[in-house]
Amino acid sequence: MEFNESRRQNLTNLLLYDMRPVKVRSMRFAHVSLICLLSMGCRGSSDKDSSLLEPETMTQPTWLTIESMGQDGAWLRAHSPPDTPEEIWLVGGQPNRGAIKIGNAIKGFQTLELPTGTPLLNWADGTSTNMWVGGLYGSILQWNGAVWIDHSLDIEEAIWGLVVTENSEKVVAVGGSSRWGGDEGFVYSYQDDEWTAHTLPEELNGLSNLFKIAFDGEQYWMVGTAGALLYGSPEALTAIPTGLTQDLITAISTPSSSTVQIVGGRGTGIYLTGQNGTLSTPSQLIAGINGIATDSAGNSILVGEMGYSQLLMDTDSTAVEPTPVTTHILHAAAVHTIDDKQYWYAVGGNLATAESTFEGTILAMEWSP
Repeated sequence: MEFNESRRQNLTNLLLYDMRPVKVRSMRFAHVSLICLLSMGCRGSSDKDSSLLEPETMTQPTWLTIESMGQDGAWLRAHSPPDTPEEIWLVGGQPNRGAIKIGNAIKGFQTLELPTGTPLLNWADGTSTNMWVGGLYGSILQWNGAVWIDHSLDIEEAIWGLVVTENSEKVVAVGGSSRWGGDEGFVYSYQDDEWTAHTLPEELNGLSNLFKIAFDGEQYWMVGTAGALLYGSPEALTAIPTGLTQDLITAISTPSSSTVQIVGGRGTGIYLTGQNGTLSTPSQLIAGINGIATDSAGNSILVGEMGYSQLLMDTDSTAVEPTPVTTHILHAAAVHTIDDKQYWYAVGGNLATAESTFEGTILAMEWSP
């Protein structure tokens, strides 16, 4: 598969991030007005990459760096396939060159070759023999365990999120504008070898982006710019008022539950949950939050700007904030168990300017709440 080079646009826009770093120790999140503006040229930690995680030495929630300035590019998704839970798939890359690594904190990560011309990849979902990835310029690829199959849409917009459901027979993708092209937010579903475009509710006409999608076992949750939230089936979506003006960036399903968890914000972060079409009261955090992962016991990790992370304990509603080890933006998180030990991951990179070379960060810790 080769992507048409004429579709690639000049990388000229800057992303500016407004952050408020402060310690938080409980679910009653604090907020202060200390502002740190991250401009173009922001780089990650200058420390050399550490060796791979040594689980027997880890007794506290402390990040170890597997990669700090990786040249494959920034990592935007970390996913543990249900059929191979010991593996973590990392998805990202450079604007004109997507990248995927597979592995874990113990054995390290190996690169999976992609079709020539694959651009930056933003998300992945599925199993090790039915993995779907989406990225810039409507690119959508399916890995069947042996080869890549191209399902790309003929659009300029980016695929920001997708989810594989119904015994891997259906894929629903969301996306919208990016620094590299496109104008409108969208929802597409793939079933029976055909893509179908779905109409957004009238009150969301002109929406520029839907960033992520989650499936709660019965219905879909889709989040996007300026607090946009959709609920229902792709054929019958309802816009749920959130009262929020911040971007909602990621929504994930909770294991063995119909609850979804939602995070977002730029500079000032937010965290909330949804169930049966009803939202909780948002909690305010001190940094913009891009990613979240939850273990089988309901404990979660939130990751975001300036290397910020927070572990939320389900048992006593307290929070632990690991010390940041990078100034990179953390975009996604994952958690899995190997040999009865639980490993948490945070991945990201420097996306402060579209003209720079992206550098990747992979962090891991062995810690069981």
